[in-house]
Amino acid sequence: MKRHGVFISYSKKDTKWLDSLRVHLSFLEREYKFTIWEDSKIEVGADWRVEINKAINSTKVAILMVSANFLSSEFINNEELPALLTAAKEEGAHIFPIIISHCMFSDVDAISRFQTINPPSEPLIVMNEGQRDALFLKVTQEIKRVLSTDINIPHTNIHLSTIEDLKISFNRVNIMNIFFENHNTNGLSIKEIYKLSKLKKRKEVIRVIHELEALELLDKTKIENLSYYKLTSIGYNFVEEHTLM
Repeated sequence: MKRHGVFISYSKKDTKWLDSLRVHLSFLEREYKFTIWEDSKIEVGADWRVEINKAINSTKVAILMVSANFLSSEFINNEELPALLTAAKEEGAHIFPIIISHCMFSDVDAISRFQTINPPSEPLIVMNEGQRDALFLKVTQEIKRVLSTDINIPHTNIHLSTIEDLKISFNRVNIMNIFFENHNTNGLSIKEIYKLSKLKKRKEVIRVIHELEALELLDKTKIENLSYYKLTSIGYNFVEEHTLM
């Protein structure tokens, strides 16, 4: 069976996080006509076990919304997770864990071997809205990348068809260059980046910084209750290799 769907495994106690993620994924679902499945898709009167197994059998990407609630769920651990892990091992399905809250994820051998979207030390509950949006964007982009060979999504066009998209991309490059030019400092505050970038709106700077942080291109440190950002080694190497200067 050809695998082309996305399966989201989550605890019902974490539904609010599922709803936030679905907002971002709805674009891919609408534009590229593939199925995103979670248990609300089960119709009244249907055999839920059959429906879940059918969904897992067509899954190319499984998103695990990991929390203490997720790890304590007998249904997830006895039904969904074993089937998803088998799909990963035998059929090449991709497993993307998202850490919702502080939990024992790192102690669970079955899933801790998979690369998480966000570090276990930085769960969604400690992020602000901008950081969560940046992380959900990262999830959406990863899913698009994995499914591109199956649903005929162009690799070279990252949806830069509008002036707004071009402006956002330019702002990212501009801010990455500013960090690169100032990499020998202890970091830059949002106020300093805003001034150096010469952007009209402070919120544009904040959005880009949170996106770059979620992509692990920036590190944040606190000095006297003020946040400072600087390039990670990954971010620094990225600028050098892609000659953004």
